[in-house]
Amino acid sequence: MRAFKKNLLILMMVLVVLAAGLFYAPRFLAYSTRLARADAVIILLGPVFNDRERHARDLMERGMADFLLIPAYNKAYTVDRGRLKPASGKTGKNSVNGNYNAAAPRFYEDTHLELIAAKKTLQMHGQKSAIFVSSPYHMRRIQMMVDKEFGSFSGYYFSPTPYEAAPLNAWEMKASDWKKVWREYVKILWFMIYSPWTKS
Repeated sequence: MRAFKKNLLILMMVLVVLAAGLFYAPRFLAYSTRLARADAVIILLGPVFNDRERHARDLMERGMADFLLIPAYNKAYTVDRGRLKPASGKTGKNSVNGNYNAAAPRFYEDTHLELIAAKKTLQMHGQKSAIFVSSPYHMRRIQMMVDKEFGSFSGYYFSPTPYEAAPLNAWEMKASDWKKVWREYVKILWFMIYSPWTKS
């Protein structure tokens, strides 16, 4: 009888932990920080790019940075008299997406490749701080990759777009939202598996 009660208690504790993890899973992904003026705003690619670009432009209009970088497209812009204009200098010749960059290791995740390209461009322009913009569920993975490639530096900020719907409460989420969440956790797991063998 004691063994049964003990096993039942353990089972209940496991279920409580799993339930807590399930409810906290979306909120953990939606990482953000306070914002401060930085050298650049960096947009990371995704399915709903317009929502991310809209938020990035909002930040630029608020004077949070004078340099806008879209590493997946190898495009950079500067603010000139209140308008965005193509930046002088190069950001690279080809798309950084692994499907088009033959030199990229096949196991590298596309967001990781974008951040590597962004790092090179920032160094090229002598910039040392940035605000990273993407969808809410994408932000935790970005933060982990930034820590790997850029180091844990206080000059890096994370701002998820408010224009893309991303419920954080489990009871508000649809099946499509859960699909996005689990996909992110799979990608985070993959990054954690291969990152020890990559160079920062």
